Amino acid sequence: MDAGSSLRGILLVAGATFFWSLSGVFVRWLPDIDPWSFNAFRGLGLGLSMALWIALRYGRGSMELLRRSPVAGLLISAGFFALGSSLYIASLDLASVAAVSCLTATSGLFAALMARFFLGERTPPIFYFAMLLALGGVAAIALGEGDARVQGLAGTLTGLAVAACFAAQSVALRRYRAFDMEPAFLLGGFVTFSAIMALGLVIVPPWQSMAVLLLMGLVQLAIPLVLYMYGARSVATSHMVLITMADAVLNPLWVWMVHGEVPPHAVYLGGALVLGAIALTAFTPAVSAAPAGTGVTDP
Repeated sequence: MDAGSSLRGILLVAGATFFWSLSGVFVRWLPDIDPWSFNAFRGLGLGLSMALWIALRYGRGSMELLRRSPVAGLLISAGFFALGSSLYIASLDLASVAAVSCLTATSGLFAALMARFFLGERTPPIFYFAMLLALGGVAAIALGEGDARVQGLAGTLTGLAVAACFAAQSVALRRYRAFDMEPAFLLGGFVTFSAIMALGLVIVPPWQSMAVLLLMGLVQLAIPLVLYMYGARSVATSHMVLITMADAVLNPLWVWMVHGEVPPHAVYLGGALVLGAIALTAFTPAVSAAPAGTGVTDP
């Protein structure tokens, strides 16, 4: 792989991380929107944005792209995205942005474990040590997050569930990385919107709030997902973990700068342990085997 291609991939992944890190700012802008309605219209914004992107990017080949997409890959990726994104918005109702960011940063460690069991990839022992270190950070966050222990525990468990969903989606995309997976993002957005609407959980917000939610679907979901997908093709997994973990620092930073939300002191200790664990794995070359039947090798 040439240096130019690698640099381009790193910049794409860094751009994706920047746009992802804006989630807390958007959420705090709309404190009166319930989590279900919030996620429904954010998902609609993602679906509409991805439909426009596919039409512009593939033109007449759009239907062919949809036709050749692996059904299992689309359903798994879209399903975990819909579940994870819904839980993410709910977690921000239960914990600070800083705490949620640190908890969801463990997704790279969950992904390593899932890849070992579901893709047959060999993971160095240091990944498992890092998981224990990260869980220590999670415990620190859980004990120090807020005055209400039930709320703190609920926020912690929800944040970990978000990390697990994102890891499962990443493993699914890795398994089917020989394909262009934009349709999975499109389906995920529309499935999120449709499922919440079908359950009757949506309260239609004022048009100004709806406009912000649709914009969030574009800026905080569609754009970074596309950047991440293309960047992943030329960036090693260890480097991607290192870059994307910056969300745990950037997300609360933007919220502090824009909304003045100061995280609890325990988040600093827990966050340091979580980020230290992820950095430990990021600098460790992973020895892995390509998933059987994919016909591709590691990027």
